[in-house]
Amino acid sequence: MNEKQILSYAWSQYEAGKEYKEKIGLYERVRTNERFYRGDQWYGSKKGDLPRPVFNVIRRVTDHLVCSVARAEFQIRYTDENLPFCEPSVRASLHEALAALTDSAALRWENSRMDRMIYRLLSDAAITGDGILYCYWDPDKETGQPFRGDIVTETLDSTNLFVADVNRADLQSQEYIILSGRDTVKRLREEAMRNGRSREEAMQIRSDREWEAGAGDYASVELSGEENEKARYLLFFQKKNGTVHFEKSTRELVIHAADMGCRLYPVAYFNWYPTKNSFHGTSPITGLIPNQKYINRAYAMVMKHMQDTAFSKVIYDTSKIPEWSNEVGEAIAAMGGGNISDAVSVVGVGALQDGYVDLIRRAIEDTKEMIGATEAALGDSEATNTSAILALQESAQLPLRQVRIAFMQCLEDLGDIWADMVCAYYPSGRLIPSREAGEPIARSVDFSLLQNEILSSRVSVQEINRYSAAAAQNLLEQLLAGGYITPAEYLKRIPAGTISDKDELIALLSGDGNGKGKE
Repeated sequence: MNEKQILSYAWSQYEAGKEYKEKIGLYERVRTNERFYRGDQWYGSKKGDLPRPVFNVIRRVTDHLVCSVARAEFQIRYTDENLPFCEPSVRASLHEALAALTDSAALRWENSRMDRMIYRLLSDAAITGDGILYCYWDPDKETGQPFRGDIVTETLDSTNLFVADVNRADLQSQEYIILSGRDTVKRLREEAMRNGRSREEAMQIRSDREWEAGAGDYASVELSGEENEKARYLLFFQKKNGTVHFEKSTRELVIHAADMGCRLYPVAYFNWYPTKNSFHGTSPITGLIPNQKYINRAYAMVMKHMQDTAFSKVIYDTSKIPEWSNEVGEAIAAMGGGNISDAVSVVGVGALQDGYVDLIRRAIEDTKEMIGATEAALGDSEATNTSAILALQESAQLPLRQVRIAFMQCLEDLGDIWADMVCAYYPSGRLIPSREAGEPIARSVDFSLLQNEILSSRVSVQEINRYSAAAAQNLLEQLLAGGYITPAEYLKRIPAGTISDKDELIALLSGDGNGKGKE
């Protein structure tokens, strides 16, 4: 296809994708869920005399769900499906290359701040229904060796991902995928000229006001001024002859087009809850919004009732008492004779219906319980019986098993993408960074061995449990007190984060185990 055909096809499919998202209400659902999560829960309500309290049950429950899925240490390991069929002479070299790739992935995980990013990924999935990771090659990234450039991983909003078949959840089998984004006109023009476009062609790029594909209410809020004007761009990915081709374009021209040399689309994603016949998933927040509205409004009516009726009111006869004063000790003049009690009466406070506040509390408790955020799971129960609490927590985690499996599959897809991009972009002679005995090292790997192999990644998971950590420390203290282990052995095995400068203390005690270091 020529440039005009590329532009026409990519942007027409983008418009079709936006139309689909509008039909299923994705944009409005994402904005509504995001508002309720951050506490803007009275958005769009008509003005009235009711107070507007926010008892953010949704955020409490959502944070619990996210942390429950993420409460583990993840490690990517690579295997090769062809390894058993390789020649023995090649098998050893291939096994060594896979080990280097695994070590490199561990270091990349640290450098990419993936422990923090997975919380963002899971939060996006819990709010929008979809968690998406996007990888791209940054050619300007310093590596400490003559070769420049490396892989960058970031999260992506579900409103910015478009696929060819919206009724199929398998991303890698899609005919094409489209990523949309916004950038300043200045940067887009500079990028176009760096990729061979003339200045006249680059100047065709114009700013626009296409905010509707952005997630959240603040997507439409941009900096003012000519230097900050932005335009929508598309990244169009399509598989041709076994490799992925992409074009980056605005509505006016194609900025860059190339064969990536990769076999996989650089996007990994998962649904929080799968939706039948839809690429997009379902957010747990969507079903909680009616309950959250009721809780807020019910509390608002209680507050309004208390404001109106909590204090007694004085009613007096103005024909007998011209003016009433509540000043302490001040005399009040009365006209005429007769019984003064007939001219003044006090209306008591209004009584709230018994059980109404209990109903609100029950609504909160039942809402949290139905989604698995019980007192034991949230850590609100008293830790008098560790075994019972652990059993309750484990049972509360069962509904999240399918979410965790989908999430780990997303991480495995990410590992496959990393390996695919390493084989495509790392030239022969480039060293792979890794760690050995905690120290950073560099390894030389023959990528030609890996490039034609069927690589697959697996995610190893190590659960983290606060009660198991406390139990482990308690057992270690008993062993130390009984003289079964030395202080140095105790320090080596205590849970991480229990004590600072642990390595220095171990080095100090490693001499003879009685507190005297080696001379």
